[in-house]
Amino acid sequence: MGRGRTTTGTVIACLVKLRIDYGRPLRFPSAHTTTSEMDSGFSSGEETSNESCDAAIGSPEAKMGPQDLSPSFGIDDIPLVRKITRLFDNGVECREALDAVIDCCAALQNIRQAVLRYRRVFNQQQIEPRERRVALNRGAEYLERYFMLIAFAAYLGSDAFDGFCQPGSAGIPFKPWLHRRPEVQEMKWSIRLRPARFFTIPVDFRTSTDSHDGDTVMEAIVKARNGSVLGKRSILKMYFFPGQKKTSNYADIPGAPHVYKVDNLPVYSMATPTVDGAKAMLACLHVEPTSSGYPTGKAIVTDLREEVVVYICGKPFVLRELYQPVDTLKHVGIKGPVVEHMEARLKEDILSEAERSGGHVLLHREEVNPVTGQSDIIGYWENISCENVKTPVEVYATLKDEGYNIDYKRIPLTREREALATDVDAIQRQLDDREGAQYLFISHTGFGGVAYAMAITCLRLKAEAQLACEGSSLGTAYCTGIPSPESLLVIRPLHDEEAFKQGDYRDILSLTRVLAYGPMSKAEVDMVIDKCVGAGHLRDDILDHKKKLETCADEERRSYLLDMGIKALRRYFFLISFRSYLYSRVALHGTTFSGETGFAAWMQARPELGHLCDNLKLDK
Repeated sequence: MGRGRTTTGTVIACLVKLRIDYGRPLRFPSAHTTTSEMDSGFSSGEETSNESCDAAIGSPEAKMGPQDLSPSFGIDDIPLVRKITRLFDNGVECREALDAVIDCCAALQNIRQAVLRYRRVFNQQQIEPRERRVALNRGAEYLERYFMLIAFAAYLGSDAFDGFCQPGSAGIPFKPWLHRRPEVQEMKWSIRLRPARFFTIPVDFRTSTDSHDGDTVMEAIVKARNGSVLGKRSILKMYFFPGQKKTSNYADIPGAPHVYKVDNLPVYSMATPTVDGAKAMLACLHVEPTSSGYPTGKAIVTDLREEVVVYICGKPFVLRELYQPVDTLKHVGIKGPVVEHMEARLKEDILSEAERSGGHVLLHREEVNPVTGQSDIIGYWENISCENVKTPVEVYATLKDEGYNIDYKRIPLTREREALATDVDAIQRQLDDREGAQYLFISHTGFGGVAYAMAITCLRLKAEAQLACEGSSLGTAYCTGIPSPESLLVIRPLHDEEAFKQGDYRDILSLTRVLAYGPMSKAEVDMVIDKCVGAGHLRDDILDHKKKLETCADEERRSYLLDMGIKALRRYFFLISFRSYLYSRVALHGTTFSGETGFAAWMQARPELGHLCDNLKLDK
């Protein structure tokens, strides 16, 4: 019909021409598109340019109430749009250029406004469910197009496209560039997986302050933010919150919540600490500077957080949305250097805001209201200087300069992330050539995905200990409880419930038959999972998602539960495969060091494992 895909193609062509004609940064050389139009997502031709769009779903204007005709909700009010905008260094200016191009190509269809119009129809409860479903599907399609156009504009505004503009140079095509950004692919997938959450009208969550006037001023400041990461409607919320799990099986350390230690192994986890809490935890590991100047131990600190974190006056703060302050803003699939670069940009935004505000910055914290018993978000001002604001990598670099014997690395790894063999390699390489070290994992809450990283580390340490069992008291301690091959001849329980508790899913049993030392590998993995129970239990996660899936009637919720369940099952699959890989390393090379053949290469050389992994089922 010449509206949707034709308009999208026209926008792409215009963006490419802008880049070729005007270079970087990507910009639109015209003043007739106003800032207010681009901010709100509405242009002067909105009501006339999309009549055919609305007619296709039953003329929704006739069914709308006054609230739905309000122009207050714009495209920038969809959190996913803000999320991808802040992801890129040049996200703000590239999106401004994109919106201007979209408005100029809106004779038949305005992609940005189509998202908003379908959203309105979807939120009309009196409309027939079939029409609402059609509106949701079409709106999600246009949101995905707009999302990918933002990514494409950021690509054009990066140095990846430079080679196409310079004779004799080779640029990087968009597809390979996009594949290097798995977090973008994960965000795109989230639109298809749960489209309704992007189209449901959000509940207005207002921040609480000491006075009404102060509330108005603070909200205006938040809405006026214009940083590349600390942008509009973004707040900096103190990490600590009411009801946070603070129990520990190792040591009660102020400022370091939920510390957990694996029995008989030097593997630890903790939730996000303060700077003082991190120092106290490292002191418990005996890696602090001593009077002689030489710490007695060494700690390998691995940060698994996908969420952007910054330290202000020694306390951790996370980036949140003004009206959704308790929802995490993880960038699922993001790589360590990318999230660290975002944190550096966030620090720049904070310092810039403080400079404009006379040395103070607006922060928020979560407190329990004694009257209602509910959590309130309290805004307050904090005086800061350049020395008071640090990224996590700067915090641990400072600790190392102070004499703490640590190595710090960011390896994002959460339950929402798709399990990859390369992630296993990233964790296990932290153990290469580091005999006698202690391993500390930091996650958002100290519970959940961190158990997977701990299990990888425990499997590697136990395999190393088995090599040194003879004549080594320490190795003997590690090897205690390792099952003998005779003890593995166990028949699958008749009742599925008991079998699933043991991890005896059909595809997992198929894996144990394909792998060398398959049953023994599974038994050792199950032992390690049980040892890491204080940080999360992988088999219980799988079974929990399976049970919820069986009783859930909502289609979108079922898709989410299935996705999370398969991801958990995939992590279980990789742990068993990894233990078999360690057996093969010992048999062939007499060592567990990854060397040139890492776990990812080992998996790739076994296509039968890849086929099993890509076709996991949660129902049997």
